[in-house]
Order: sequence, then C-alpha cells, then structure tokens
Amino acid sequence: MNLMKKYVLFSVAIVSIFCGHLVWSFTGRSHSMRKPDLRLERIESFGKDVKKGNLLGVQPWMIPNDYSKEENFREKIESYLETAHKRGFLNSKTIVVFPEYLGTWLVVAEEKESVISATKIEEAMQTLVLSNAYSFIWNLLKAKGKDSVRDALFRMKSKEMASIYVRTFSELARKYTITIVAGSILLPEPSVADGILQIGNGSLKNGSFVFSSDGKVVENSPLKIYPIEDEKTFVEAAPITDLKVSSVPAGRIGVLVCADSWFPEVYDTFKKQNVDFVLVPSYVAPDNAMSTVWKGYNGASNPKDVSAQDVDRITEGEAWLKYALGGRMSKSGATHGINVFLRGSLWDLGSDGETIWVKRSTAKSFPRIHGASIVNLWID
Repeated sequence: MNLMKKYVLFSVAIVSIFCGHLVWSFTGRSHSMRKPDLRLERIESFGKDVKKGNLLGVQPWMIPNDYSKEENFREKIESYLETAHKRGFLNSKTIVVFPEYLGTWLVVAEEKESVISATKIEEAMQTLVLSNAYSFIWNLLKAKGKDSVRDALFRMKSKEMASIYVRTFSELARKYTITIVAGSILLPEPSVADGILQIGNGSLKNGSFVFSSDGKVVENSPLKIYPIEDEKTFVEAAPITDLKVSSVPAGRIGVLVCADSWFPEVYDTFKKQNVDFVLVPSYVAPDNAMSTVWKGYNGASNPKDVSAQDVDRITEGEAWLKYALGGRMSKSGATHGINVFLRGSLWDLGSDGETIWVKRSTAKSFPRIHGASIVNLWID
C-alpha cells in the first residue's frame, strides 16, 4: 500500500510539473502593437530619374519588439517603404534591397515577453528553448549541423518564420508594384517552385529571396555560398553553380548574400550571365566592427588577388570597399550596385556598416550613423 501511495504521489508530481510547464510556456505571449521606432536618420538620393528605374537600399533599425508579432514586423518594414513612396522613390522599375538576416529574427515571433525583453541573446534563446521544450527536443533529433542546438532552434520555428516573411514581402511587393530583395532568412533546405517558397528537412541555409511585383518569389533567389566561420557549424553552403541572375522590370539582377560579395568567382559567374545590377544584403557585428583592423577573409582563405600587406593594416570598412562590391563589381560588367547592412539594437549582438553604392567605376560610402537609412540610386 505504501508503494502504491508513493507511485500515485510521484505520478501526481510529474503531472503537476508537466502542467505547470505548459501553463508557463503559453503565458506571456501576448504582445501589443506599438508605433514603430523608425530611427530614420539618413535619406539621400543620387542621380536623376530618367525612367530606367532605381536601386533603393533600406537599412531598417530593428529591435526585438519588431519581431514579437507579424503585425509589428509588417508595420516596421512598410513604414520605410511608405517613406520612400512619399519621396517619389518607388515605381514599377524600383528594386528595393533589405539587409541580411532581416527575416531570421522572426524566430522570436509570438514568443514570451521575457524573450523580447532579454538584454542578452543567450538569455533570450534559452527562454525560447525552455518555453518550446518538446518541439525543441523533437527538432534536436532532426538537426543536421554540428551546432545541433542552434540548428534545432531555427528549425523548430521555420514554418512560422517563412510564413510571416513571405506574407510580409509578397503583400508589400504587390502593394507598391516593386521588386523586393527581402534581406535573408535561415530556413531548412529552402527552395522555390512556381513562385512559392518551400522548406524541407535538410540543412539550414541562408537565403535572400526576391519578390516580384506580382508577389511571387523569384526562382533564382540565392542561397549563401560562403558562410563565415560563426555560421559554418549550423549553416550549409550552397554550390556556386546555383548562382544565377534574375530578370526584373529594370534589368538583370545578381544577388550576393554578404560574404559572397568578397569572392572574384561570383563576379565572373555574373559576367557570363550578362548581369546589369549587383545587390548585396549584409550583416556585420559587433558595434564599431568596421573601425577594427581587418584580419583577412572570415571563413575562407584569402583569394590570390588580396594583398597580404592589407591584412592587419587596413580597417574592416576599408576592406569592404576594396575587396567586396565596391572594389569588385566592375569585373561583373554590371553598371550599378548597392550593399546594405542590418542595423539595430537586437539584444547584445551589435551591428555596424553603412550603405555602399557603386555606379560603374565609382563607389560611394557614408559616415556611420546610429540609426536607419534610405539611400536611392537612380539608374541611368
């Protein structure tokens, strides 16, 4: 009888813990709508409108609350586009470029308020895992990367992330009748078929998907070819043979996800495909990273054309101008290009980088600001 009582008490305790965890997991997930903090400190335009279209670099200032629910994310992104619309920057040949990882932080959508309000990314992710423990464990069993924890974390939220990302940019592309390079998002084995973004069960990849003015996803949207060192443990590289240009109303575009823009072979690939414009969504961290001394290529060996004297001598920002889009685009045959960076206050991650645009042999960069920017480059 005593054994039976102990068994009953143990069962009650287990059920109570399980129920308590469920209650805790589902509470604190209600997020209110707040007027988006655009922190828009730079709006500049270059050239003249000769009806050939334009490249519009949008560097939003993102905070965790912008990702707390779909409505907040949509309103934040649309607020920048509406500002551009009022300035006369949007037309049927406009190509809007958003930064790398813009869609990735949708991983915290509809999560507990303590995830959003955390000061450190590790605290936020720990709470995210604990409040989705059963889903996390299931996805941990399916993880493909060496860093199975980060793999499982993004994998378990991938369907919701993809849905919000696609709905937001598809609707905005249709509403403003523009082409949108929607930054990038981490998804398991993403692919595009008949204008629809699909996800699979394979490894995580970093993709920057392009939305046409009819709201469909462009099939040649790129996946990152050269993940940096920190990504390699959970992001699989895409083959360079998959890199293809896409035709949009303004011309033929080639999109390079951040570090991919540092490698000469991608520009050779674009040249063979008669690219007109090269577009680069990027993310650089931590704060003030562009002012630090450049240590050479991150995640790969330096290409042969890189001067050894530049390593440990020039700054990271100077290296971006010399060895990425600013210094390499001319090899592709493209006439115009733009490179934008994700900025914001996302937990303790930090961010740096300002828009760089390139027109034939001229590259233009901007002084650092602690805010968002919209930079317009008319195509001539």
